[in-house]
Amino acid sequence: MDKKPRQARRALALAALPLFCACGPANGGVPGAPDVVDLPITGTVFTIVFENHGVGAVFDPSNEYFNQLAEEHGTADAYLANDHPSLVNYMLMTSGLTHFSDNGPPASQEVDGVEHLAAQLEAGGVPWRAYMEGMGEPCRLDDVGLYAVKHNPFAYYTSLTDDRARCEERVVDFDSHFADDLAANTYRYMWITPDMCNSMHDCPTQTADAWLSRVIPQILDSPGYREGGAIFVLWDEGDADATYAWSYVFGRPQNIPAIVISEHLVYPGFASPTRYDHRSYLATIEDIFGLPRLPTTVAATPMADFFLDDPWPAAVDAVE
Repeated sequence: MDKKPRQARRALALAALPLFCACGPANGGVPGAPDVVDLPITGTVFTIVFENHGVGAVFDPSNEYFNQLAEEHGTADAYLANDHPSLVNYMLMTSGLTHFSDNGPPASQEVDGVEHLAAQLEAGGVPWRAYMEGMGEPCRLDDVGLYAVKHNPFAYYTSLTDDRARCEERVVDFDSHFADDLAANTYRYMWITPDMCNSMHDCPTQTADAWLSRVIPQILDSPGYREGGAIFVLWDEGDADATYAWSYVFGRPQNIPAIVISEHLVYPGFASPTRYDHRSYLATIEDIFGLPRLPTTVAATPMADFFLDDPWPAAVDAVE
């Protein structure tokens, strides 16, 4: 399949972004259906969450690996975010609710008696782990070094943290556990939060680009991915720049990047025009594992248009 048209469209879209920075999202997308879908993902689902950058910054030509992933896999070109700050977006991704209005630690705010993804996975018998880069000791509930607890949503759910042994088994340090767990193929859901530098929160986007170029190949070579897995590369929110007030104070959503990687992708370079948000991601995970939708995701549109029952080489052959 010729990728030049796709590259040209992306270049034009990125060039036009500054023109639209004061009038809402560059691409509002088209609505999708909230129907529960039986998705063909039978392996491990990986989620990697980066920080505070929009489409233009991430797909800048200097970020070779992000652009390579977009060209070879899939992007959600109308993935929108209109919540702030970071923590509320992480809570949205894992419960469909914001819960808070700031980035306070679990010691000052926590979530009790609320349904969330971790509890759903446990109830559904889905083995899972969350990996926090720089955390050191497992289930850490305060900041240390380049680990920020505000980027660890699982630290706020008391149904998990009140059971210390269970939390320490489920929420672990990235460097200490991720590579071994990949090889062992024990878990079917693996969440990854890079540290404050590699997430591009405190460091340039090129730092995150280089970090991801080391991590994704490990995942692609893992049995969990090769056995029908999927990777979601997401961002919590967009740039806190000149559009900040417009986006958050006035409730105008920002386009944020989203990359989907799977051998069941419709075709390489697929760009979905469907309007998605963090609840869409959560609904997609629920549908993949056959979990009941939470009340907060019943009306969310799952990211189903990315996937076909047959792996993408067959789909490409059919198109050609």
